[in-house]
Amino acid sequence: MLAACQQCWHRFEDGLLVALMAAMVLVSLAQIALRNLFAYSLSWAEPLVQMLLLWMAMVGALVATRQRRHLHIDLALRLAPAPWHPGLRAVAAAVSCLVCGILTWVAVRFVQSEAQAGTLGVFSVPAWQLQLVFPFTFGVMCLRFAARALGEARPGAGGNTV
Repeated sequence: MLAACQQCWHRFEDGLLVALMAAMVLVSLAQIALRNLFAYSLSWAEPLVQMLLLWMAMVGALVATRQRRHLHIDLALRLAPAPWHPGLRAVAAAVSCLVCGILTWVAVRFVQSEAQAGTLGVFSVPAWQLQLVFPFTFGVMCLRFAARALGEARPGAGGNTV
């Protein structure tokens, strides 16, 4: 059951990433065509593309974390003997979990601040609603790194993917 939920969530992440990219490309192409063919510009296109890019970057980071394609420094793994690798990977995942946990907390504070400020984003949507992507993605990454740290720490386990 858990595996089916994970697969469904992973498909949602992948689909969201594709939809964000498609929307960004379509809006950009429409803006270029309107400017060049009719000397007309959509006032909302640039802020929308910026927001789509932001969301795409955050969801892309989420997918990269799931696929273990995120940036990481593996110097210790290259220098340490093989039996130490699971422990080193567990420590790295725990540190990554801590960093993402701190970023989640900071992002929640940021969103709260934006909500109090009452700033409006694209299409007059409150900016804080558009910025919920920050605490959400950092929170999910934190959980993924926590699961990975626990998976690596188990004897004989080769890691865990959430």
